[in-house]
Amino acid sequence: MGTRGAGTRAATARREVSRPPVRRKQTHGATYSVILMTVVALFGVAVLAAQAARAAPKVSDTAGKSSKSAAQTTATTTASPAAGGSAANPNALPANSGSGDRVVYSESGQRIWLVGGGGGTVERTFAVVPGTVAAPTGSYSVTRKEPGSTGSDGTPVQYVVLFGQRVVSGENTTFGFDAVANVTGLPPKPTSRTGGVRMAQLDAQALFNFVSVGSNVTVVN
Repeated sequence: MGTRGAGTRAATARREVSRPPVRRKQTHGATYSVILMTVVALFGVAVLAAQAARAAPKVSDTAGKSSKSAAQTTATTTASPAAGGSAANPNALPANSGSGDRVVYSESGQRIWLVGGGGGTVERTFAVVPGTVAAPTGSYSVTRKEPGSTGSDGTPVQYVVLFGQRVVSGENTTFGFDAVANVTGLPPKPTSRTGGVRMAQLDAQALFNFVSVGSNVTVVN
């Protein structure tokens, strides 16, 4: 029995050794799954990108057109024709304000125009602060220019241009244009009696350089 059993085991071992190894057939299922998952992921990214593009706000040129239109409107409004006022443009040169090169001053409009080019061009226009004594309407001429002085109300002034005297309320009043010393913008309205029409420093300097003694000044209402 022992010999036969040993022989049987030996024969079985020889058959197992001589049996060719079993080759496992490679499956492609896992590869297909990876490819399918990659395709699905890429498709999902494309769908999300398309949705984001549709949801993104559209840039419109309406704002740019509006800004351009506003700029054109401002330029049109502030432009002052050389002759003839316009009800739609309060800054336009008043009608019936004289002729030739001149300074035009509107008491009610609180504005001055420097008209040059032989009376055909408004070279500058700006707001002013009227004096406490209003200059009567009419034609005047520059009588004197002073780089610095003291106003009739005791205020130190610069770029002084005197253009006439009139009796107002029984008192002889000298009228002129000037700027308050050391004040760059429009000065506050004077409280004491004065015929000085005041303005910002740069505007007063421009007026001072624009006129000469004898230059025409027209005062309108």
